[in-house]
Amino acid sequence: MFTATDGYKVVFSWNEIYNAEAGNNFFILTEMDGKRIEKMDQRILFISIADFQTGRRFIKGLEKIAVKRME
Repeated sequence: MFTATDGYKVVFSWNEIYNAEAGNNFFILTEMDGKRIEKMDQRILFISIADFQTGRRFIKGLEKIAVKRME
């Protein structure tokens, strides 16, 4: 589960990350346009460039990544 500073959450399955092509296109950005993380307005970004519509899984202000077992 990826959590942003504003509380927005995105959940990925194990298969989505490790057994599908989409998993090869997940990126955590700590620098953009030559600006290091300390100078970025959005801080850490997570993006999936393989998505057709990236809005739902685009996370700005990534605060935490938690690996959990779903019950």
